[in-house]
Amino acid sequence: MNKSSIGSMREYTIKNLDMYGITPFRRILSPEMFQEAYRKMVHGSTILIPEVVFWLMATVSLTEKSMAGAIPAFWGIFQGPLPFLPSHPVTEEAFCTARRKLKAGFFKAIFQSVIQRYQEHFGDSFHWKGFRLLGIDGMKMSLPGSSKLKPYFPPASNQNGTSKSAQGLLVGLVGLWNGLCYDFKMTSSKGSEQACARQLIRRSVRAGDLLMCDRNFPDYHTLALLVSRGANFLFHLPGHRYRGLAHMATASGRNDEWYVKLSLPKKLAEQFADLPTEFTARIMRYQRDGFRPSLLITSLLDTEMYRYDELVQLYHERWRQETMHREWKYSLSLAHLRSTTIKGIFKEVYVQLTINNVVRWLMSEGAETAKCRPVDLKFLECKRLIMSRAHAMSTTEAELLPYIYRLLIKDISAQKILVRPNRSYPRKNDNKPRNKGNGLYVQPAKLQEEDRKAI
Repeated sequence: MNKSSIGSMREYTIKNLDMYGITPFRRILSPEMFQEAYRKMVHGSTILIPEVVFWLMATVSLTEKSMAGAIPAFWGIFQGPLPFLPSHPVTEEAFCTARRKLKAGFFKAIFQSVIQRYQEHFGDSFHWKGFRLLGIDGMKMSLPGSSKLKPYFPPASNQNGTSKSAQGLLVGLVGLWNGLCYDFKMTSSKGSEQACARQLIRRSVRAGDLLMCDRNFPDYHTLALLVSRGANFLFHLPGHRYRGLAHMATASGRNDEWYVKLSLPKKLAEQFADLPTEFTARIMRYQRDGFRPSLLITSLLDTEMYRYDELVQLYHERWRQETMHREWKYSLSLAHLRSTTIKGIFKEVYVQLTINNVVRWLMSEGAETAKCRPVDLKFLECKRLIMSRAHAMSTTEAELLPYIYRLLIKDISAQKILVRPNRSYPRKNDNKPRNKGNGLYVQPAKLQEEDRKAI
């Protein structure tokens, strides 16, 4: 191949990249975004520029391969438009060196830029009554058994001994209707989910948001923090908490909901000096067939605008975060992180959650076509469809790329999750009280046969 032919091929390839990209993701993760995140000059002969390093890491997440297997898979996509490219232009060692030189701030900037662009593009789509519906919860993750990781992420231990792997706790702030990860905090598995949640609230929760969390989170500090930011909350409430407070009737006249006055402890009152020392919350008691009675606490006080039945049903949307954690771990590769340093682990997490958000972006486009919510579509199937189109979009003529993209969005819109009413998936061994230490036990949520007979 002569120099003029190579030049023409490169010109054609650059045109493809600039217009539509070699994969559907390129439309969202544009070259300009990477240039904005990394402003330093890159030598013209460098293959492993920051953008390529990011995409190599993303390929590991998307294809669930090892790095040794991901590099050939990644370069294989380029073989169509760039047939003169060597089969192995870089080694795994060269990639690791290039990744190490990139600061975590580069990956964080890409992560935040995608979120900002998503919000600008979709606006208040997939909101509930004008609220951005959010959830916060944590999940534990096994990490490589590196001596560099274990001091910061101590291994799990029990009566049988200590695990070989380091273990971390990732607490995520997610959109419960769009599936986006807005922010996260990663710490030791022995850390506090509540403390991490408060950091996420300070950083990323804003006025007009509605946050839903399980029974671990409704303490005075978290509630006061949300009120101070102008956000609303709907939390599962432990039965013993705020039990002694006086009940005040609501406008609905129902005996299974009431108002309470929450008085801030002295230290919190000093910390939140701009807040009244006392604020009102609404508590609702409900019971689903076959389960023990449950309590919810919320800042949504208007019983006509936010009806009892509506809020009880809405709270159970929070379970979607549990399925998102499963998708992060297994549909992506968050359960198989490979770095042996703290900085490397954070870089991997940023890349994989960025890819989650880009997939969710394409699912949001499909959801608009299907007139549903992105979380009503199958994440794994949508990811597979995207990957199946990536090779075709890298080798086809530029004029056909918009058509292929429209077909992809149409296919994604057809991947609706089948609704299976009255199905239940109880936690493993959730049929007996759980020992919480210090003589405290938590009863299983589902009623046992002897409990049903006693009712």
